[in-house]
Amino acid sequence: MTIFLIVLSLISDISAAVYAFSDAELYRRLLIFAMFHSIASMSAAYAMYMLLPTNVRVAQSPYIAVGFMFMMCMFLPVVGFIGLFVCVVVAMNLPRKKSEVMWVHNPREELPSHPRDMMYTKFGTGALQDILLNAPDTERRVEAISSVSHLPRDQRISFYKIALRDPADDVRLMAYSQLDPIEQGITDNIKMLEDSFKENNSADIAYDIAQQFWEICYLGIADTVLVKHYLNNARKWCQKAIELEDRGNFELLLGRILLELNEIEPAMIALQKAKNAKMLDSQVNTYLAECAFRMRDYVSVKSYLSSLYTTEGSKLSQIREYWLNAK
Repeated sequence: MTIFLIVLSLISDISAAVYAFSDAELYRRLLIFAMFHSIASMSAAYAMYMLLPTNVRVAQSPYIAVGFMFMMCMFLPVVGFIGLFVCVVVAMNLPRKKSEVMWVHNPREELPSHPRDMMYTKFGTGALQDILLNAPDTERRVEAISSVSHLPRDQRISFYKIALRDPADDVRLMAYSQLDPIEQGITDNIKMLEDSFKENNSADIAYDIAQQFWEICYLGIADTVLVKHYLNNARKWCQKAIELEDRGNFELLLGRILLELNEIEPAMIALQKAKNAKMLDSQVNTYLAECAFRMRDYVSVKSYLSSLYTTEGSKLSQIREYWLNAK
C-alpha cells in the first residue's frame, strides 16, 4: 500500500509537470496541474505518515500529521517532498544515539599556590569558601587555606575563622598558624608605637595605637573574651589623642568604638562632634543612624539616611530605600 502511494505520487507529480508545459490554454493547464499535484501531495503525505515509527504515529493525531505533510508538499513542490522525507521519515526512523554516560569525569584541579596565580584561576573567594565548608577531603581543605593566604588581609580573616571550626586538626592548625602571625604583627606594632609615645606624646601616635587595637576587633582576630579588653584599650588611646588634639577623625573613631561597646549616648555625642568638625555625611551618618535606631528614634534614622548618597544595588542603598519608603 505504501509503495503504491509513493508510485502514485511520483506519476501524478510528473504528469502535473508535463501538462503544465503543454500547449493547452492557461486556465486548463493550471486546473490540471493543481489536480494532479494535489493527488501527488496527498499520496506522498499519507505514504510518509505510514513510514513513521509506530510510537510516533500513536502519539500524534493522523489528521494533524497528514494535514501538515500535505500542506508542505502542496506549497513546496519538489522541495517539500524531499525535505519531509529526509527530515521526518529518515530522522524519525534513525534517531541520534543517546549516550549511556550520564556524567563526565573532570580531573582534579590544583589550587593556586602563588599570589599571581589567583588572577588566572577560576577559584575565586566563593569557590575557596565552598571548599572549606563542603569538601570531604581534608587535604583539599588544607590546600584551600594555603591559597587563602594570598588574599588581602581583611578577606583572609573570615576564611581563617571558618577553618578554626573545622573538625580536622590539620585544617585548624593550618588556619591558626596563618592567623597567629597577623595578630602578632599588630601586637608588635602596638608595642613599638607605645614606646614611641613615651618619647613623644603625639596625638597622631595615640590615634595610631587606638586604630591598631580597633583593627584587631574589627577584623575579628580577637576571641570573644578579649574583644572588650581590646575595645577598652582602643577607647583609652583614642581619648588620649583627643586630649592632646581634638580632631574630627579622632571623634569618629571614638564614636565607633563606643558604639561597639554598646555605649550609645556617648557614641552619639562623639559622632556629633565629628560631624561638627566638618567630617563628611557619608563618613558619619551611617553610625549616627545606627545610634538612633538603637535608641528607637526612627525619625532620626530616616533623616540621617536620606542625606546619604549610595550606589545602586548596594546593601546600604537597599537599607536607605527601605527607610525612605517606610511610613
